Amino acid sequence: MKQDFQTFFQTNQGRIHYQIQRLGITGDLYEDFYSEGMIALWKAYKSFEPTKGNLGTYLNFRIRYRLIDLLRKRARENEQIEQIIRDKITEIDGGHRYGLSKFPLVNQQGLPVSNEPFWHEVKRHLSKRQWQWVEYFIIADLTIQEIAEIESVSADAVKSWGREARRKLRKKEVIQRLKTLYSTKNPENSV
Repeated sequence: MKQDFQTFFQTNQGRIHYQIQRLGITGDLYEDFYSEGMIALWKAYKSFEPTKGNLGTYLNFRIRYRLIDLLRKRARENEQIEQIIRDKITEIDGGHRYGLSKFPLVNQQGLPVSNEPFWHEVKRHLSKRQWQWVEYFIIADLTIQEIAEIESVSADAVKSWGREARRKLRKKEVIQRLKTLYSTKNPENSV
């Protein structure tokens, strides 16, 4: 190129602003992306060959795709940070969450999932479908939609299984029997 970079930059810096605005970049990120655009402009200045095409098109191409690459890099970094946060939350609460709300369940230490007599007693009071709801929703922590897909039924059907299971398990005699089984299996956790 015949002109020095300073003059070339003054003439073409509007292209950087244009591409940044076109990509919707604002706020704190603007400076980082402007710097990246300057680097792209410098590299385009060094590598442009007039015999291969139009300078304006080449500059726009180099600047835009350099900025898009930076956007992708930032998105990957944010995704990795979010994954680390999710992993840490899972580590803290053991991955035990309640339904769609995803609120953590109580600390699982001291709550035996393998208390056979307890679960047999629960199963004894329920129909096959209601027991499936307990297995999937309570024990396996699946959503209603996931259960519906596994069992090839509607979400309303799964909800009705849950309603009936809760209704049956709320009976006084059932609650007393379950409390007795739970406290005999775990004397330190007597209810």
